[in-house]
Amino acid sequence: MALTINNQLELLHDLLSLHAEEQCGSASECEQISRLIKVLGNQPQFQHTDLAQLTDAIDQYGIAGATSTNIDNHIQMHQSDIQQWLQVIKDSNR
Repeated sequence: MALTINNQLELLHDLLSLHAEEQCGSASECEQISRLIKVLGNQPQFQHTDLAQLTDAIDQYGIAGATSTNIDNHIQMHQSDIQQWLQVIKDSNR
């Protein structure tokens, strides 16, 4: 069963929420964030949303986190970005 856009947005929100709340995470979570945002970005109905403007930044966050030698520091450095992304995801998933 394929995930809908809403399912994908919820999963992305959940992953980023964990990073925001716990200020730690794993390389595999960052890889998943990057994969999700790429899949979302390729969907026509997603391309005209506020979140679509943030796909590059979120993807770079995921890529950099996946290869970071200090993932917790990477997450902590991006807390303000993550909070912004969470709000945009929440607003776009209504």
